[in-house]
Amino acid sequence: MSMTFSQWLSHSADADFESFVRTRRDLLQPESPTMAALAAAASSRIGVSRGIEALDAQSLEVFIALAKAARTTPEIKITGNPHIDPALAEAALPRLRDLGLAWPAGGEADSGGSGGSAGSAGSAGSAVGGVWKIQSEAITLLPTSAAETARAYPWQIDPASIDSSAATIGQPLIHNSEEAAVAEVISSLRGLVDELAASPISRLISGGISKRDVSRLARTLELGLEQTITLLQAAKSLHLIGVLDDALDPQWTAADDADSALARDRAELWAALVGAWLRDLLDVTQLAAGASENERLTVLAAPKKSLFKGYGLSAPAMPLLRFAVLSVLHDIGLGSARSAGWIHAEVLRRHPLLPAHEFAMTEAVLHTCVSFGLATTPLQEPDHFGPSRFGLRLAAGLDRAMAEHAEQDPSILPLGVSVEALTVPGDVIAAVTEGLGAEVDTVLIQSDLTAVATGPIEPRVHHILRRYAVVEARGQGTVYRIDAETIEDTMQSGLTPEEALAELAGISAEELPSTLEFLVQNTASKLRRVRVAVARAVLIVDDPVDLDVILSDQAMMPAGLERLVPTVAIAQLGPERTMHLLEAGDHHALLHSAAGPVRKRRVITESEPEVSVRRRPRVSDGHLGEYIRILRSAPTAAAQVSTDEPLGHMDRLREAAEEKRRVLIRIADSHGKERTIEMLPTTLNAGRVRGVVTTTGAEASLSVARIVSVDPSP
Repeated sequence: MSMTFSQWLSHSADADFESFVRTRRDLLQPESPTMAALAAAASSRIGVSRGIEALDAQSLEVFIALAKAARTTPEIKITGNPHIDPALAEAALPRLRDLGLAWPAGGEADSGGSGGSAGSAGSAGSAVGGVWKIQSEAITLLPTSAAETARAYPWQIDPASIDSSAATIGQPLIHNSEEAAVAEVISSLRGLVDELAASPISRLISGGISKRDVSRLARTLELGLEQTITLLQAAKSLHLIGVLDDALDPQWTAADDADSALARDRAELWAALVGAWLRDLLDVTQLAAGASENERLTVLAAPKKSLFKGYGLSAPAMPLLRFAVLSVLHDIGLGSARSAGWIHAEVLRRHPLLPAHEFAMTEAVLHTCVSFGLATTPLQEPDHFGPSRFGLRLAAGLDRAMAEHAEQDPSILPLGVSVEALTVPGDVIAAVTEGLGAEVDTVLIQSDLTAVATGPIEPRVHHILRRYAVVEARGQGTVYRIDAETIEDTMQSGLTPEEALAELAGISAEELPSTLEFLVQNTASKLRRVRVAVARAVLIVDDPVDLDVILSDQAMMPAGLERLVPTVAIAQLGPERTMHLLEAGDHHALLHSAAGPVRKRRVITESEPEVSVRRRPRVSDGHLGEYIRILRSAPTAAAQVSTDEPLGHMDRLREAAEEKRRVLIRIADSHGKERTIEMLPTTLNAGRVRGVVTTTGAEASLSVARIVSVDPSP
């Protein structure tokens, strides 16, 4: 007699049972330590899907073959099945058993399925010769139809089309490239915020900005479109940019405290930037191209629907893809490099159901890793990628962070990836701090009107230069081009030539060239032809007697009032100073403004909406041994006790279908009225039970959500 899943759990060897429980920590519920509840949770649709997403490509293909066979018979013989490779099944079945997706159903498989948690070769070999069963929910979750079988799976890539060659990267190149990349990306981030502060970009109705504006910004910063989008998304997440509080023309610009945030420690700023990129849910390739021909996406705006079609994972697609790419780079090892196609195929081998199957997505992630200093490329082979020291440390630190997070929240198992834990560890920040050179506080201003910073430039010096020059090139050093228009814009605020030259001389490593002095003096002489002075105050009174009193007051003498008409006088001082004199002489007056009081506009930084997530209590490591003991010591009959929970109903119905037993189902209709149906269940999936009604002989399909109770038929 073949065993149901709950029966196999009850009779399995201690090693097999413990291996299953430790693998599926997400199913354990401290409030109901019963075998029936555990079996029901593992057999549910979400329980099966969470197990499937933890499979690699080889195990998944074996499981799909089992699911195809299960469409015709619930008991699957591994030996002699033309669609199942015995060698692949021998390696995959222990993993499927540990995840609760398949189990030995009896006969020859009994001894093999209970041979230990590790799934040794001998144990797996005897299991291959027996009969196995799988969770029925897997049939509807996997591509098992004839149409889906005729097409290649998205994760299957022809090995002949992959460049499997390896390349070598010298240690000096790795050190130079990673340090230069970190310095350049921080400089680019500062430049991006500077540009938005100087030239705010109008916000669209959707909340974002158009790709035309992004392209213009990319040309100004001399960056690629995808890298600019990446920095914009990260700057938004870090609250470095926001929307100007203006109802008539809301614009994306720098935040009020952006300067202080960008002036902090560079390693910490880099860590915040990398962390924001790791957690970002959007894909730059889709933002650059649009989701489809009819639906265009805008940068800095949240899309209205999911960008990824197909199988939904418990972890978002892009954070999982970036985490997987870093893991593959880590395994390549320092000093080696593999092609982008090989890395893409390896990512899909480890996570075949990842919705981000496009090669362009993986390639964009690799290029971003290079720009962040996490990866590097050989000089002669730019399509090969290898890890940097920072990338190795980050990948290892993320693995540790995931393991520690799983101890606090076992619900992330069996995939073991959580977006919350994607942060840069402290040892990586320390390594970046050690690798970065000191910031320079002086520049070399040359006679061709270029200012060269020989290393990462101090933010204060950068902001002074940005008033007089435009950035021409970025990197570990920065080249500025002193521009006549920029000098004119700065001096229009009232700056004298002497003040401008003194400010530039304060950051210059050598004496200022004569060409710069000539340019500043020439610009000043041109501006002096038309000068705009501060307007004088005008006093307007209703009664000429009030103006007589003010004119006769000795305290008002400094204002130099001159009467134009009986009710109007003009002062030699500005409005604010004149108001102070009037208040000192106890003359009540109102400061008139045609446009009303001047209101300082503020920048609103957008943050992610707060979502209250109610987490279920999980079994901690300290109580896991006791929990297993309680489960194993419970009487076998406990698995047959009826439960009022939907998962319990599904477990009872699934066992009745496998054993071909009739059950009495009490079901409630949409008005709450209950009725009892005697049914012989046949299949149970997608939240519905299908079977034959005993009284009429007709087939029926019932929603599990409406079932009140399930009991064996007498």
